[in-house]
Amino acid sequence: MLKKFVIALIAIIIFIIGGFVGYQAPRGAALYSTLVNFGASSNQNYLKLESHQSLLDFEEMLSAARKMVLSDARTEQEAVEGMRWLLRVIAMSVEVAADANPRMPHFQRMDTLVRKVGGDNPDAEYEFAAIDGQYNYKITGNIGSVRYLGFTFNAGQGNTPRRQFAYLSDKTLELDQDGNFTLILSQEAIDIPGQWVQIPDDASGILVRQYIAAREKEELPTLNIEVLGSPIQYKPVTDQEIANAIIGTSYAFLSLTTLHHRVLPELMEKTNVFIEATSDTLGGAIAGNDNLYMIGSYQLEDDEVLIMRVQPPNTRYWNIALESRWHETADYLHRSTSLTLDEVNYSEDGSVEFVVAHKDPGHPNWLDTSGHNFGFITLRWLDAIGAKVPKPELQVMKWSEL
Repeated sequence: MLKKFVIALIAIIIFIIGGFVGYQAPRGAALYSTLVNFGASSNQNYLKLESHQSLLDFEEMLSAARKMVLSDARTEQEAVEGMRWLLRVIAMSVEVAADANPRMPHFQRMDTLVRKVGGDNPDAEYEFAAIDGQYNYKITGNIGSVRYLGFTFNAGQGNTPRRQFAYLSDKTLELDQDGNFTLILSQEAIDIPGQWVQIPDDASGILVRQYIAAREKEELPTLNIEVLGSPIQYKPVTDQEIANAIIGTSYAFLSLTTLHHRVLPELMEKTNVFIEATSDTLGGAIAGNDNLYMIGSYQLEDDEVLIMRVQPPNTRYWNIALESRWHETADYLHRSTSLTLDEVNYSEDGSVEFVVAHKDPGHPNWLDTSGHNFGFITLRWLDAIGAKVPKPELQVMKWSEL
């Protein structure tokens, strides 16, 4: 009994001390200094490492991005979400640039159910694999039953701007009767069965898009990538390799955090309008080649709603999604913030009316602003480039007028 009492007393004392320390502890760098005794000064030789200098450069970039968020945000909610957005961009940038290994590649998901970056499509899956022109690769898979599958092959490494050097979709993939395919990636043609994709010396990555209209009905593709030839032997990373990884991370971070300033920035000032765009407008290295985009923005007071009337083209896939100022798609896990052609209610003439509102108006095509008075709206029309698609008709109304 006494033993149990002593243990309980010790636990209470530890809890009290822990709470006191927690309240008294400094924050930020001071907290880190409290927890870690740096002791002797840094090794001067290590300060000269390329990887160290690259990380210092990234720290400056992150600081600039933080200041940009504070400057661009118009509400406290936008500023708070902007800080979280920076963390999410860092996480994605590290995964696709620093952790990706072209010597031992694999396809990894870029956006997740909560990490939404770069104007992603909520009704899509994005996967990425790192490649390098000095290796040959084989990609095998099955197309599944999604509405669209596309491969965008990019080149450019380090701080070099990315460019697209090849593109394949479900319409150009060579499939067997069961939907299986094999791609061979190399600088020179090699005698291995499969559809050949010639890659340049500075090949850097493959972005895979999968568009889904009804998740409960469609089967996702399967993908596998391997390096051809003799097994690649493990070897410790070099300073230059890590420096290049950090530089690649910095490039991805810069590209994603400045998207709202580089892609149709006029929509931040001229709201409740739409602009037609293609992959060239949005950045040909990563945007969908087969998409016709219509991108707009809304600005609504708390008592206002936006009525949108859309005449969709005859296409196998289209969707609509709301995004924040940072081009993060809204919380589609818990809110109605995106819809596909299979999910909307159509009018008798084939048109679709959407209502963008802060609360549920009882409309079947309601798009929830998630509390944002400002946001972007993206329409994707697959296989509609060159088609004459009328821009949405927009009308801002008071809630009381509905």
